[in-house]
Amino acid sequence: MVFSSNIFIFFFLPITLTGYFMLRSVKSRNLWLLFMSCFFYIFGGAVFFPIIVYTVLLNYAGGCLLACARAAGREMLGRYVFAGTVVLNLLSLGYWKYTGFLMQIVSDLTGWQFAIPEITLPIGISFFTFQGMSYVIDLYRGEVAVQRNILKLGLYIALFPQLIAGPIVRYSDIERQLDDRKHRLDDMAAGIRIFTVGLAKKAVIANSAALTADAVFEMQPWQNSPGIAWLGLIFYTIQLYFDFSGYSDMAVGLGRMFGFRFPGNFNYPFTSRSGSELWRRWHISLSSWFRDYVYIPLGGSRRGNVYLNLLCVFVLTGFWHGAAWNYVLWGLYWGIIVAAERFVSGRTGGKVRIPGIVAWAYAMLLWLVSMVIFRTGSLQGCSLYLRSMFGLLERRDAGFSLAYYISAYEIFILALGVAAMMPWGSRCRLFVKERVSEIWFALLENAVTLLLLGVSVLYVVTGTYNPFIYFQF
Repeated sequence: MVFSSNIFIFFFLPITLTGYFMLRSVKSRNLWLLFMSCFFYIFGGAVFFPIIVYTVLLNYAGGCLLACARAAGREMLGRYVFAGTVVLNLLSLGYWKYTGFLMQIVSDLTGWQFAIPEITLPIGISFFTFQGMSYVIDLYRGEVAVQRNILKLGLYIALFPQLIAGPIVRYSDIERQLDDRKHRLDDMAAGIRIFTVGLAKKAVIANSAALTADAVFEMQPWQNSPGIAWLGLIFYTIQLYFDFSGYSDMAVGLGRMFGFRFPGNFNYPFTSRSGSELWRRWHISLSSWFRDYVYIPLGGSRRGNVYLNLLCVFVLTGFWHGAAWNYVLWGLYWGIIVAAERFVSGRTGGKVRIPGIVAWAYAMLLWLVSMVIFRTGSLQGCSLYLRSMFGLLERRDAGFSLAYYISAYEIFILALGVAAMMPWGSRCRLFVKERVSEIWFALLENAVTLLLLGVSVLYVVTGTYNPFIYFQF
């Protein structure tokens, strides 16, 4: 079940909200949310539901045993419990996500021939596994208290807004909210607005851009002209960004409706002027997870080789996205860029000044090239597509002309996507807010929200393309 589907918008969400606000106590509301979250996952992947149960039981047991070991003054036992819990989390993720890939590597290196199993990837396993691990890690560090109520921990891990595609919510972010959260009309209105913006990003922009991106990438690289190759890449960037940021916005908005405050996951990444800045603004919950739980423990910028630490983090980030060499290469690509920028900045004391438009173009070029690696799925396909982009591939068996892909509607989506990538909407909202009364601003904002919701629902009802890219991760 996806957020931008008829069954979610017209059935699941209204039923969940109605049942939630009919109940009065936090305990009963938590139980209702846990029940509906389980139903939400079972609806789309019942066969994988035991994995979530396993994740909850593993981290609950690990947390309780760790707390007991510390209370008894047995620090060494606590370390073993902590290490064992983390390893078991990683083994679960590794089995479901990386078994086939690793077995293929062994086969290629040794020449052994054996059957490689086809394992279906459970939806959202990377997200809810990382959330479970964050609880145990923060508990080991003494940053949170042990959760003795397994239902509360289960709600944290399985809460449906962020269950299958993030953002990755830390236990410390909502520890207190599990026991005490406020429900105000302003929060409900804000949640609806945020959800509506996310729905519009997904249903209107991402799904529309996907049609052009898929049409280009379905052709062989040698069938496309350089202009078509660049156009397909730009539309794929629009699809990926609004697909994922739209889902994140919907998750944040849904959480707000139920009294939870989740951290934002994107901060206008396409206004960046370097690769490092872009990554600070893109998929913030994942970047901060690797920073706090991998980069800093490795030594960060204070111990060891900072450049090697950065490379390790980005390679792992790429590998997190998928069990394929193109994702590893994608992570290595960004690791080299961020490390190189760090090196240049250190050597020059940060005194190098590049014109803003040049720095922005540099960052966007880096991103577009990385999207080739991310999208093509193979190293050979990546090489061919890059050669096609830069006119280094002889065109044969030519496909469609550039004009075929650019109709009035595609131009509209392109312009809308580029405009929505920038903070112009937020600035416009602030401009209006400062110049009209509070009542008029509320009326205007609610009217725009209703209009946007109506248009988005119309796209959902009439559309046929509606997958979420990040479900595969």
